[in-house]
Amino acid sequence: MPHVFARMTIKRKLITSLPPSFKRALAVPYDYYQTSRANRQFATKPIPDGHPTESAPDHIICVVVDALRADHVTQDLTPYLSSLNGTDAVSPGTWTFPAVSSIVSGQYPHEHGAMRQTDDLDDTDGIRLPPRMDDDQTTITEALAGAGYDTYGAFGHDTPFVALSGRFQTHKLYHTITARAAHLIDDYLSWVKGREQTFAFLHLADPHAPVTPPEKYKHTHDVDDSIDGLEDWRYQTDTDCEHECTRYREHRRRLYRAAVEYVDDVLGSLEKRATDLLEDPLVVITADHGEAHWEHLGFDVEHFDGSGCVDHGGAPYEEVARVPLLTNADWSFGGIRSVVDLPVTLAAVTGVELPPASGRSLLDEAEDDRPVLIEGSLSGHEKKAVYVDGYKLLVSAGHDVEVGYTLPEEEQTQLPDDVYEVLSAAVPPWPDEDESETQVSSVVESRLEQLGYS
Repeated sequence: MPHVFARMTIKRKLITSLPPSFKRALAVPYDYYQTSRANRQFATKPIPDGHPTESAPDHIICVVVDALRADHVTQDLTPYLSSLNGTDAVSPGTWTFPAVSSIVSGQYPHEHGAMRQTDDLDDTDGIRLPPRMDDDQTTITEALAGAGYDTYGAFGHDTPFVALSGRFQTHKLYHTITARAAHLIDDYLSWVKGREQTFAFLHLADPHAPVTPPEKYKHTHDVDDSIDGLEDWRYQTDTDCEHECTRYREHRRRLYRAAVEYVDDVLGSLEKRATDLLEDPLVVITADHGEAHWEHLGFDVEHFDGSGCVDHGGAPYEEVARVPLLTNADWSFGGIRSVVDLPVTLAAVTGVELPPASGRSLLDEAEDDRPVLIEGSLSGHEKKAVYVDGYKLLVSAGHDVEVGYTLPEEEQTQLPDDVYEVLSAAVPPWPDEDESETQVSSVVESRLEQLGYS
């Protein structure tokens, strides 16, 4: 094995030494190499045998919209999404890598392991991705493939692809800067045509920075995109925000809403086109996490060094934690729900088996006293939150923070003793100082930096 790692190190150093123009030229052939390797990895993987029930849908479309906040699913902004059956749910993770791993496994990040394994502050240069789930972890994608479904994973940027590489029969990798939702949907519809049973995991990256919706939508929302850096983030931790800063923040919010409206239009056309092509497809739409827009600026600067004022991956405020969980099916959505419920529900709908998971089927009534978790911080020390019965406890051992909230307004409160005991007992374990991580090439690193992962 040492000679294998030596070759990998040499290849990595060679790619790192190339100028940016060469790296961009390598992107297309390198993506083909990555997806082909992921397809081969799946082809050699042991798949559990399974048999779908007679009532199982022949086609399942699972759409994950990156950084889509639940409170932006409104009749005015997203009429298609608002027409679906569903609710707002708690994401299991504050950023994409741990969250998508939970979306296919039904386990929380501390259970599947695809989260930072140390609570130390990361003061190193470059990008550090957590370890992936173990290869022998059976997810809903493998379970459905074993039951005869053709499985397809399309990824709007590299992070979810790296997390889930090798878990689909067919992988497609896009980049948020060059491919919009409509392109990804067109490719999916070309792939699915003529197939008998399919499961598709479609990750749309449009609301994620850099945010570049079509001009039509920017015009509708009166976005002044001449403002410098609007597609990314500026004035992130400015507590004294004067005219230029205030204008930037307002138009940054408008740009985000423009991207959300664009995605809603694309998804509305997806269901219509898929229904014309397929018989009664099951459509499920959710998000990996939400997106903060300075809602907790003062608190975050004081307690977390401003790492979660904007974007995601920081503290699990409601703007980051709450995501839509929607479907065209008649599922039960009472009570508090988590996105870890999705793969367990799909297993129940199709009759396939999953390993024991923390998710609960949406075919069953919600449990009022069930604790629901979110964890897996990208920045700063680890931060977790636990929900139960209208209350929330946010904790961070490394930042020495413990604060209670009432919901849905997320107002700080002194939690009742009995509620505090339930919530604090449900806080999952902290990372154990393991420095393991997922290595990626310099080509992927440069693209992750464009997405803000640096």
